[in-house]
Amino acid sequence: MTEIPSPQPLSRSEQITAISHYYRAEVQRSLAWRERLDRTTNWAGVTSTAFLGFGFAHPEIHHSIFIFGFAILHILLFIEARRFRFYDAYEYRVRLLNQHFIYDILAHGTLPTDFDAADESYWRAELASDLRYPQYKMSLRAALARRLRSNYIYLFTLLVLAWLVKIWIHPVVATSWSGFVRQGAIGMLPGSFTFGLMGLFFAYLWLLSRLGRKPSGGRDLLHTK
Repeated sequence: MTEIPSPQPLSRSEQITAISHYYRAEVQRSLAWRERLDRTTNWAGVTSTAFLGFGFAHPEIHHSIFIFGFAILHILLFIEARRFRFYDAYEYRVRLLNQHFIYDILAHGTLPTDFDAADESYWRAELASDLRYPQYKMSLRAALARRLRSNYIYLFTLLVLAWLVKIWIHPVVATSWSGFVRQGAIGMLPGSFTFGLMGLFFAYLWLLSRLGRKPSGGRDLLHTK
């Protein structure tokens, strides 16, 4: 039986070349997911603007159109949170290479290195493990909280204010609190029920925005100066 020759170890220059090509590929992946994030945020902004324009351009439109807008915006938040988890995972690899491989090349002979051989073995092993067993570095809940605080909290606030104004002026301008609550009704559902249900939704958003403030993503796992 013919023995299969064992692979020859790569030289230092070959390793650097391989990692350089891999680094370029990871940067491209990270940028691609960054663009997808921005695209989803743009969708959310356009959607919010469309609901505002449609809701106030047609006086006969009921205020429930904005509740539908809340639902659409929440779906977009989930989509963006999912994309953010992918972006964070790829960004983790890019920053791992930046803070060790690229830094070591640039700082060689000019700046004191702040890691030893054990540190170099660590980041190589960490990168190899992440390539073989890829996984998210951030939970969905943390991703939802971050994207909500970054962009969506302002869009939700804008829609909430527009919703309240729409209730106040439709079908007639409410001149009392009881009239305002009465105009918040949706079909057979009384206004008190509508405000109570939306209050629970806003409380959920507030609680979600308070979560995930501790470092939890891939970028947070790395050393930052």
